[in-house]
Amino acid sequence: MIGRTAVLAVAALLLPRGLAADDGPVVAGAGTGPDVIVGNMPNVAAFGSANGITAFAVATTSCNIGDQVLRWSAGNNQHPVIGQNMYRLNGDRFEQIGMSWLKHGFAALAENLCGQCQDPHNQALLGVGCSDPYSAGLNGVQDLLGPRSPVNADTGFFPYPFTAPPASPTIGRRLQVHNSDLDPASNQGAVYFVEAHYVTADDAAAGNADNNASYRPVTIGGPSGGPYSALVSGVTQRELPAIHAWKMADPSVVLTNVLVPNEGMFIAAAKAVPMDNGFWGYEYAVQNLNSDRSSAIFRVPIPPGAIIDNIGFHDVDYHSGEPFVLTDWVGVDEAGYVTWACEPYSINPNANALRWGTLYNFRFEANVEPAASTVILGLFKPGLPVEIPAVLIGPSFDVIDCNDNTLADACDIACGPPGGRCDLPGCGAALDCNSNAVPDECEADCNNNYVADSCDISSGASADCNTNTVPDDCEPDCDGDTIPDECDRPFDIDGDGILNCLDLCPETTPSGGCICPPIGECCFALGICIPDIPPVTCIEIGGIPECTGSLCRDGCLVADADRDGDRDLADFASLGTCFSGPRARPGFQVPSEECRLLFDWDNDADIDLIDFESFQTSQTGP
Repeated sequence: MIGRTAVLAVAALLLPRGLAADDGPVVAGAGTGPDVIVGNMPNVAAFGSANGITAFAVATTSCNIGDQVLRWSAGNNQHPVIGQNMYRLNGDRFEQIGMSWLKHGFAALAENLCGQCQDPHNQALLGVGCSDPYSAGLNGVQDLLGPRSPVNADTGFFPYPFTAPPASPTIGRRLQVHNSDLDPASNQGAVYFVEAHYVTADDAAAGNADNNASYRPVTIGGPSGGPYSALVSGVTQRELPAIHAWKMADPSVVLTNVLVPNEGMFIAAAKAVPMDNGFWGYEYAVQNLNSDRSSAIFRVPIPPGAIIDNIGFHDVDYHSGEPFVLTDWVGVDEAGYVTWACEPYSINPNANALRWGTLYNFRFEANVEPAASTVILGLFKPGLPVEIPAVLIGPSFDVIDCNDNTLADACDIACGPPGGRCDLPGCGAALDCNSNAVPDECEADCNNNYVADSCDISSGASADCNTNTVPDDCEPDCDGDTIPDECDRPFDIDGDGILNCLDLCPETTPSGGCICPPIGECCFALGICIPDIPPVTCIEIGGIPECTGSLCRDGCLVADADRDGDRDLADFASLGTCFSGPRARPGFQVPSEECRLLFDWDNDADIDLIDFESFQTSQTGP
């Protein structure tokens, strides 16, 4: 049996700063110092709706998996505060859709969810190995919920007692989610998750603050328009923030921890999705787990000539009197980056920064395929460093230059603004009839009319009867009626599998004349051939069946010069003429194309004695 120490050692290689993907039993004393985690989220309570918002609360059971007791004093700031969040995974987008204020802990029990509890016999302490349950109803008591804004999640410090305006009925201070984010009619196929996060000072001081959040799937119920309910499903994913649910559901998601030196941690994730128009959709999610410095900038490098479209942003609403503004970050494509930013700290300390316990989304589309890329997180509060790099994915910097003229395809098509990435000599000279960001000269043009095939079809200049994206005038049309054979299949009168318009003998090939006879020679690797063995038997004994009967070419029997369906003396005379008479070319070595078609039995590009022998064999047998 692998102990928890070994599990954590492996997890440390994958999840820096102690994050663990352990959903099994937790062994007390594995960590150094007090170490609080969310061991379970057994249920979710719904309190009804108001103003288009439904309020929830999440039941939490905490565990101390460290080797020292955890302080749980109700009368000062030496107790945990508990954040509750909700997230939605809809297609390729993972977004935070709700948050609560912070439940203040006031007493710790001594239960055994996470191991053998060493009871301290003091409700102001959570003992080593002990667990403490808070019901959903208790975590939703409005008077016990304080604001997030004064809490430093990196150190666990907060002023006590908290002050706050009165809570509004039903939804005030609780985990608030807009009904539109839960409506099944507009969120078909969406999957939901709740997350709980404990923050406390002595856990942070011991360096154990990065494993304090856990998540669990929930199923949303209720009629369209609300009020809604949430029923837990699956299991609690201990010590994993909710952004890991995206990676778990979709292994193609790239996820990385972003550490602020001597401070907190962000977790960034990304996915690139190919689109029908030749573009790629880039989707980013960044969760601030516990950085008090927060983030005010997110930047993705863009290669020269790339076309960027549909820049987007998503955040989650603060509420119930928190002082932060709700202004969306503005995304722009300039100076080689797509950059999103809020107001800087020097202008507005209450700007909509990416603060602890929140997840923001950034997205755009580009006509460039993905590759590894270093994105930038700019920090909000003053200090050093000013920004943090993170390796995710982004548009590739390998130049897309289909015509090898040293200009990126996007610059071939359009020059762009003065001083921009495409303000280059020769820019804008290429056409792009279908607006797919590929110069027409690089597109398929089967009829060589300097117009992409797709545009010939879309403009009506060419038909496409079989919808295979190839203009009809480039398709086989053996009867010359301007309709491709696949859409207007010509006749095959003699049923030999050769269309009349391609058949040298459209009406006279005898039935079965092109089919290998049932009995021939059976040949083996040593060069030995045994006659009169059926092909099936030959294969069973390890041989290769060789047909010795009639061969067929384009609907005619080989050497049936008069095309009467048999080979006779008239055909032999024609064969002799092809070999040595006026039909042969000078030197009698290279017969005419007609002779080769009729009499080159072995397909060696001449008429020789082997062909004479084959003719005779076809008449008299071996």
